[in-house]
Amino acid sequence: MNKKMSAKGGCAYGAKAKTKKIPLCLAGCLILFSFVFVVSGTEAAKSKTLKDLIVKSTDGDDHTIKAVKDGHVYTINATNAKIKKSSKGSKTLDFDDIKNGDVLRVKGTVSDRDVTATEVRDLSTTSSAVMYGIVKEINSSTQTVKIETTDRGDLTVAILKSTSIKYDGKKRKFTDIKEDDKVLVTGTWSSSKDTITKTKKFYILVKEDYSKLDLPGENI
Repeated sequence: MNKKMSAKGGCAYGAKAKTKKIPLCLAGCLILFSFVFVVSGTEAAKSKTLKDLIVKSTDGDDHTIKAVKDGHVYTINATNAKIKKSSKGSKTLDFDDIKNGDVLRVKGTVSDRDVTATEVRDLSTTSSAVMYGIVKEINSSTQTVKIETTDRGDLTVAILKSTSIKYDGKKRKFTDIKEDDKVLVTGTWSSSKDTITKTKKFYILVKEDYSKLDLPGENI
């Protein structure tokens, strides 16, 4: 067999092989490109559960929600989603029950920051609640903190010895809490008394990551 080495180090078998070499290479590139395209398309849209999304705004006409998390704004299409109370259970909500500032857990298909939701759970609607707010007052004698929520009024939060206080994932103390801190609070909410007791978590958020919540008129 007339086997020759090509100038670029590849093997060619006779004169006919030279005429087929370029098409074969092109075919290989096309196959590789198609594989990368398919994989990329698969990665672009995935089923996920997004936690601790804070509602920026809602649109009842098309059932969409804009929510903020870790510096990003997500657009959630809840047209076909089941909307429920709390983190578990089967009690349902109407779309209009979702308030600005509520904390959501959303299941659905995520592509970049667009979410097609199958389930939306509003964690700020039952007595066992997660609330977002901004610290307005700190009372060291009673170990309480007053937070201002967006649409659920001012709440007085009891800080216990067992309360987990964290900032950016690191442990903090009561004395580390400052006015104007943005926080996520988990505990027992009384809507009639405007309190959160039996507080389990008091997480201080990185302010810059939630700056868009301060801009109610911004089109995001």
